[in-house]
Amino acid sequence: MKKSTIVRTWLGGLVALAAGLLVAGISIGLMLAYGGTFTQTSSTGAYDFVPTLDGFFWMTVGGIVTGCVFAAVGGLIQLVAWIGALINTFRVPDKTWFAVLLAGGILGLAFGLVGLASMVAYLIAGPDGMAFDAPAKPAAVQPTALAPTA
Repeated sequence: MKKSTIVRTWLGGLVALAAGLLVAGISIGLMLAYGGTFTQTSSTGAYDFVPTLDGFFWMTVGGIVTGCVFAAVGGLIQLVAWIGALINTFRVPDKTWFAVLLAGGILGLAFGLVGLASMVAYLIAGPDGMAFDAPAKPAAVQPTALAPTA
């Protein structure tokens, strides 16, 4: 994968992830605001949400599901871009960028911003491993004259 393809893929995944989270968040807010009522419990004083099972409520449930699906697809697209970046940097003779991306991605499973930061750093300043894989041209074969035989 060329670095330009990795950049476009990762940014596309980021847009899909952000759009999905935005749609899901707005749908949750609308459901909690207009899709039911909050009733206070008598024993603890806490509140329970009691949904009104009408079309609006189910529309917000559909928005939540759609947003979560978009966010999941965006995350998978970003995973593909990260794997492409790992393969790309593995081709570079100096393995520093490969180690940074690998460690950042693994640490990003626990601390999300670390993975985001390592990928953004690669997108801004990382090398393109495709430049190091230039295939060698075969040597031009010169036609030779046949030697006389006895």
